[in-house]
Amino acid sequence: MMQVESREILHPNNDGQERGEGQGTPASVTRLLITCYIFDRFALVIYEFVLIIFLLSVYQDSLLLVSIYGLNAGLLVFFLGGKAGRFFDTGVANNRRLQSVLLILTGQYSCILACCAICYILLKLDDNLGDLSKVLLFLIILLSGFGMLSSEAAAVSIENDWIVVICDNKADYLGSLNVKLRRVHLVSRMVGPIAAGYCLKGFDNKLEPVFLVIGIVALVSFIVKYKCLKRICSVVPALVMQRGDDANMEEQRIVEEEQDQRHCSSCSMIGGYVIYFQQDIALGGLGESLLYLNVMSSGDIMTSYLIWRGLSLNWIGIVRGATAITGLLGTAVFELSAKKYPLRTIATASIAFQVACLSVSFCGTFFVSNGNLSLSMLVVGVIVSRIGLWANDLSIFQLTQHTVHENVRGIVGGSQHSINAFFYALHFTSGIIWADPSKFYILCLLGYSAVIAAFFLMLQGVYFSSAFQNVATVTSSREKYTNVPE
Repeated sequence: MMQVESREILHPNNDGQERGEGQGTPASVTRLLITCYIFDRFALVIYEFVLIIFLLSVYQDSLLLVSIYGLNAGLLVFFLGGKAGRFFDTGVANNRRLQSVLLILTGQYSCILACCAICYILLKLDDNLGDLSKVLLFLIILLSGFGMLSSEAAAVSIENDWIVVICDNKADYLGSLNVKLRRVHLVSRMVGPIAAGYCLKGFDNKLEPVFLVIGIVALVSFIVKYKCLKRICSVVPALVMQRGDDANMEEQRIVEEEQDQRHCSSCSMIGGYVIYFQQDIALGGLGESLLYLNVMSSGDIMTSYLIWRGLSLNWIGIVRGATAITGLLGTAVFELSAKKYPLRTIATASIAFQVACLSVSFCGTFFVSNGNLSLSMLVVGVIVSRIGLWANDLSIFQLTQHTVHENVRGIVGGSQHSINAFFYALHFTSGIIWADPSKFYILCLLGYSAVIAAFFLMLQGVYFSSAFQNVATVTSSREKYTNVPE
């Protein structure tokens, strides 16, 4: 029964009518989604970038505080991500999709605004605070973790559930919308650090006014996202209507009865993982999660390492921007490839490409005596590897959307984010253990090994899996439908 939606995507009704005909998926919905994502992603990226700079300024010659920050966020998502997903599943079942998301968004932006205020106070009054400054640092790290948990939870609801409902099971429109939202994310990652760098420069590298600006940006972002999501619900009635119609109510009832027996323990973390590993995409998702253990990225630890190696903040912004550009190229590669090749082929080929690129970066860590060569190999390999990373991300994500039933999208998506967070926490745990930047090569070895393991998991669990043998390309899906939005 878990394959119901996948079969509906590949085989429309025999009478030629689309499921949910009349609902429509107008271009205005796409514009609204993109608008709220632009504001949301941009606010989050500049906030996280400046927060990392602030934490580095506290302990300038160590990755310790940055690693503790990342570890805290990862552990919170790991332990509570599944529960957040189950919260959204309950919201869907009770016809409260919008209310559930808005509640989480309120918590997310409240944490961001509180952190900005505390950072401002700490920077202004640090000399007069004494031991209170340590308490404030603890609050910053804790609230940032809850902010990240809320952000991940909102992403689970919108990306794993809302988008599938909006696209009404049209595979090509679903793929196109996934690509557009990933591009918004990547452009934000490119523009955000650059904007933050120029903002710092405009305020003579003083962080106090920058945190005030970030607070204002976050508040505006919250208002825009709130209004956009409410408008989307008014345009797409299926988001606020009870699930199912007369034609499929019996099937819906059977699916729910079957899954209710397995949901008895799903409120627990272990119960969520049991449901997750029952999915066909489980090994592919686990492989994707392993990528979070890799420090050879544009993430916080590598950013801290590059700063330790002497790169200026402007150059750091350029490097992170370049990784976003190649990530955009990866979305284009996915979009073109999906018209000709099955998603399972794209997923496997893209992770193999990433392994090849990171091999260059990993070898570069052994040429530290030659500073320019070492940094060039590390940075260039990471930048180019993002093509494979994002093509792989899109293919695995769309396979998940195709095969996971509506009843468990939240718990499966939440569990996926929890597993991601577990390896993300290990990523930062290794940063705490080897906090000396001169030991960065050890972190690279762990990350490189994880990427290779991810390749073999996807090879076995996706490419050779019979569950994905019949998943059509976007082109073949397009030919089967009429009135599909461009």
